[in-house]
Amino acid sequence: MSGDTDATVLEDLPPERLLSGDQLQPILAGIRCMDSIETIQAYLAYETKHQDRTHVQDKLRLRARELRRGDGD
Repeated sequence: MSGDTDATVLEDLPPERLLSGDQLQPILAGIRCMDSIETIQAYLAYETKHQDRTHVQDKLRLRARELRRGDGD
């Protein structure tokens, strides 16, 4: 995916929409679709400020690590 895809994710599924739910599976699916560190940072900042769920923050951080290492496909 490209930066354009992440822009679409942010537009179609902004942090307040994706992260406001209680169901973990859709949140994890959304995280797997993220392909830029900047997008992940935006969602992580929102999660930290609003829901503050450690397990969701951990998944976002893990996704960022995968992208940095190049194994985020």
